[in-house]
Amino acid sequence: MHWWIATVVCICAALIIQYFCSSKLLRMKQQISIKNMALRDAREEGSRLEEQETELKNQQKSLAYSIQRMRGDIKRLRDQLKEKELEVPEPDFPLEELEVDAAEGERA
Repeated sequence: MHWWIATVVCICAALIIQYFCSSKLLRMKQQISIKNMALRDAREEGSRLEEQETELKNQQKSLAYSIQRMRGDIKRLRDQLKEKELEVPEPDFPLEELEVDAAEGERA
């Protein structure tokens, strides 16, 4: 008769252990899933940031080229105005930069 009680107690203990283990496994699977989603989001964000970096670098190059062109244009216009003996207003920036940048632009 005692072996029936022992059997029932063992079966109940096994069911309780199985319940706790399965719930722990479920929590672990949920945590893994959450971490995988976070990793995927981080990779997507990294890709997006790389694209933005490339785009910003291209814009920077374009702006630098436009500035260089404008400096050359300013120098040419200043020289043309001086040739025509017209008054040239003094700029708010140093003209030496224009001359150096224009010379570098002509070499490139």
